[in-house]
Amino acid sequence: MAARRGDDRLIVVTGASGALGGELLNHFVKYGDHVIGWDIEAPGPGALVDDERRNTLKWMNVDVTDAGVVDDAVMTVEQEMGEIDAFVHCAGGFRWSHIEELDTADIDFLVDVNLRSSLYIARSVMGAMKKRGRGRLIFISSRSTISPGAGEGAYAATKAGLNALTRSLAAEVKDSEVTVNALQPSVIDTPDNREAMPDADFSTWVPRDELAQLIDYLTGPSGRSISGSLITVSGRT
Repeated sequence: MAARRGDDRLIVVTGASGALGGELLNHFVKYGDHVIGWDIEAPGPGALVDDERRNTLKWMNVDVTDAGVVDDAVMTVEQEMGEIDAFVHCAGGFRWSHIEELDTADIDFLVDVNLRSSLYIARSVMGAMKKRGRGRLIFISSRSTISPGAGEGAYAATKAGLNALTRSLAAEVKDSEVTVNALQPSVIDTPDNREAMPDADFSTWVPRDELAQLIDYLTGPSGRSISGSLITVSGRT
C-alpha cells in the first residue's frame, strides 16, 4: 500500500461495483483513505467490512433512487463511521433512443438514476458539510450535455439538470471550504463500453485511472479553490 497522506479522510463512492466506482475505491484505498462503497449490488446485506482491505473499505447496499434509503445510509455513515469528507456520486445510467421510440420506463430510469438520485444525495449530505464549513461533493455528468447527438436527448437532459444542480449548490457554499463540482467525460474506457462498441478506437476514450486521479485532486486540499465547475474530460476525441 502507498504511504498515507496524513489526512485520514472518509470518502463515500456510489456505483462502487461499477467500472469507474471500482477504480475510485482502489485508488482511494491505495492511499489509505477510509472508503465506503455504496451500490445496489454491494457484496452482502448492510454495511460489510471487506476482508482483504479491512481497515480502509466498507460496503453498503444502497439504492440511490430511494430517498429514505439514501437518508438512512448517510445517517448510518455519520453515526457509525464519522464525518463524510468527500462524496463522489458515480452511479448513473445511459439509454440511447430516438425520441418517438423512447419508452416511459427509460425516461423514468434516466430521471431517477441520473438526476433524482443526485438531488437526494445533495439534500442528505450538504447540511452537515455546511455546518462544518468543509467537504467535497463530486458528480459525474457527461460531455453530451455540451452538444448532444441524435438519440442522446433524454440522457443529456438529465445530466444537464445535474449540471445546474452543481452550480447552484456551489453558490450556496461559496463562502466556505465546501466545494461542489461535476466532471463531464466523453466515453469512459470500461469493459461494458468496449463490448457495446467493439469497433471503436479505445485509445481515444477516457482512461478510468486518469478520471480517478482528477477526482482525487478535487477531493484534496489543492481542490479548495475549484467549485461550481463543469470539467470536460474529452480523452482524445
